[in-house]
Amino acid sequence: MKSRIGLPKRIETINNIQLNSCEWICCSKVNLLLSCLLIIVLFPPRMYGIDVAKGSERGVFEAYELRINGETEKAEALLDEILKEDSTDALAYFELARTKHHEFLGGTQFSAEEWKEVMHALQKAVRYAPDNEIFAFYYAYSCFFNAFISMMRQQPDVGEKVTLTCDAFKNVLKLNPDCHEAQLYMIDIFNYLPAEMGGDKEKAGIIAAELNTRDELYGAMADARLLPENSDFVMYWQNIEKEAGHNAQLMEELGRAYLLKSDTENGTKYFQDAIRADITRRYLYMHLVRYHILSIQQDPDAKAAHLGKAIELTNSYMQSTPEILAPLKAYAYGILSLIKMIGGEESSSNEYREMATALDPYYSKAMGMPSSMLYCPPDEVKIQYSSFFMPF
Repeated sequence: MKSRIGLPKRIETINNIQLNSCEWICCSKVNLLLSCLLIIVLFPPRMYGIDVAKGSERGVFEAYELRINGETEKAEALLDEILKEDSTDALAYFELARTKHHEFLGGTQFSAEEWKEVMHALQKAVRYAPDNEIFAFYYAYSCFFNAFISMMRQQPDVGEKVTLTCDAFKNVLKLNPDCHEAQLYMIDIFNYLPAEMGGDKEKAGIIAAELNTRDELYGAMADARLLPENSDFVMYWQNIEKEAGHNAQLMEELGRAYLLKSDTENGTKYFQDAIRADITRRYLYMHLVRYHILSIQQDPDAKAAHLGKAIELTNSYMQSTPEILAPLKAYAYGILSLIKMIGGEESSSNEYREMATALDPYYSKAMGMPSSMLYCPPDEVKIQYSSFFMPF
């Protein structure tokens, strides 16, 4: 069903939620920006090793360490020097793309030109390392992000950008037919977009059927995508749990399904159970924070309670072990700054913002949690699937 602005109902709903939810945090105010910045991890990342060019390995890793420790501009300058010496260094281009992505999220206002710089660096990485699945996947993701920007702005080039995105994900699957994350992205595209934007429900069904033959949980996620929006997703995942057994992934999916029904108690319970079962899912703390902030719009009388719970959950994330990396800690401080700002506590908001900036001047200003694809070491990159079509 299309909305009044020509977008699928789900996209318009998310866009409206995001635009009314202080998606992008500015120094003293909140800029209303695009909904494409939410990051929702649906499956734990898979680990890959990257074949690094020995001649540049030390410099690239040094640039990574500089960036992670709050010296992003120095990291970019070092990578530029490496590429001056060898303009075909794919790993350096990949790290440069991550650095520019890091800077993009740290800006105080949206810049399409800055995202083009991310894509340009990734195009170079893919050109000089055509068999590298990680580079190819990150490039495909960047294409999808770029297409989603055009969707939200209702630009005429959406179809062209979606076609480029699908081609990029197909290239990933040529490199690795078992890259289920790429298949889920393509299902999202074909299932949720109207035909004029590149949607094709028949193609979505074909990919979902294939995915079901490869992996039980990914197949269940694919099938969930094809269900009508008014389906009972709690019941769906309860039935899957009966077949697949009780595990952290299913607890996360059940928690998300309950939250989508505004069942805070059960949603929180299942998310916390998932974290206890698998600490790598501690990002769910921040998804709950997002849920409480968004809930203020529907339940303004409970504003104080929602903000209090959001603070508690953010602190739980920050105090979890192992210790989180500096950019993610800075992001959490930024969220605390937002919470205090919403609560009218300007002085406390400023203090948290200063703490975030001290850790990372380019800490992510997006309300949605940034992907760890940005922050792991270059030789331990994690491929992740994230949905552009759900609020948490």
